[in-house]
Amino acid sequence: MDAAIAAALDFLLKAQDARGAWKDFMLPATQSDVWVSGFVGEVLAGLAEPEARRAAEAAWRYLEDVGVPGGGWSYNTRVPGDADSTLWGLRLAGALGFGDAARAKAARDFLERHLREDGGMATYASAESVRDYIGLPPEVSFQGWTGSHVCVSAAGANLPAYRERLCAYLLRTQDEHGAWPAYWWFDEEYATAEAVAALAAAHEALVPASERLSRIERAAQWALGRVARHLESVDTRPPSFALALALRVLTRAKPSPQRQEALARGVSQLCAWQKPQGDWSPSARLRVPRPDVVTPESKAPWTLWKGLPPGVASAEDILRHTFTNYSLDHYAVYTTGTVLRALNEVRVLQG
Repeated sequence: MDAAIAAALDFLLKAQDARGAWKDFMLPATQSDVWVSGFVGEVLAGLAEPEARRAAEAAWRYLEDVGVPGGGWSYNTRVPGDADSTLWGLRLAGALGFGDAARAKAARDFLERHLREDGGMATYASAESVRDYIGLPPEVSFQGWTGSHVCVSAAGANLPAYRERLCAYLLRTQDEHGAWPAYWWFDEEYATAEAVAALAAAHEALVPASERLSRIERAAQWALGRVARHLESVDTRPPSFALALALRVLTRAKPSPQRQEALARGVSQLCAWQKPQGDWSPSARLRVPRPDVVTPESKAPWTLWKGLPPGVASAEDILRHTFTNYSLDHYAVYTTGTVLRALNEVRVLQG
């Protein structure tokens, strides 16, 4: 496992550009370099290796220069700011001890506007700026993008300043199987891993120990089944992203022989799937529902984004061709960062 961590770190260090940024995915808004940089930077900030810390600090310097008007961050510098990109930038700042920086304070003010009355956090505080960016008329609803998202709320709850306000929402949104649904991701392992991490860090006054352990136990049982399924995968594209996230859930659950075996087998399989350059094949599937869709359906006609066809002009054409699409992390940066985080958490757990 140590060799796999070292190789993954080396891959990510080489993928970082001269600005301190990483880029990945390809959607109608093109590639992400801001949101992805916050995510990968926070992963590296959690490692003990000095070179990882230096790379994370370079990512923070990049983020300090690319904030959006109003104080937050965005998918990339050409699109409006959003809560998800902003919270990952704040998580990077917190991991580095830069939470009191002026840019971080402005980002917290920006993030406040994304909290909803139901206790969750939305990706967009309002429709105006993103509607204008896309070019959709007022009659197209953005209720799907401006309502609370479990995956965003779960990631946001790992910010200490937001944990208290978001944990109650997470307790309400865990499903009967023990998982948390994701809006922007096909894999529920993403939201579940983030929710479990937030609950595990919650103090007794916020979530009583018995309740916290019960919720994590339910998630762990679900994750155990997911690990078994991923280990049996014969897909030409190994599910490294989802498997790594399921292992993150197990690292926070009460140990048992079955779970310890699943962790060991999962780590072994991830190491086997690692490519010679230190990365893992892209398997993080980021989806873009229509802005009026509140609950994305997995059976919807999702299409890998390959660009707009000629002749797209009307709002109906934009809705048909711009949304219900998805992207893989074609540079493998996001999947590799996710697996690296999981392996490091197992390493810390094992001492």
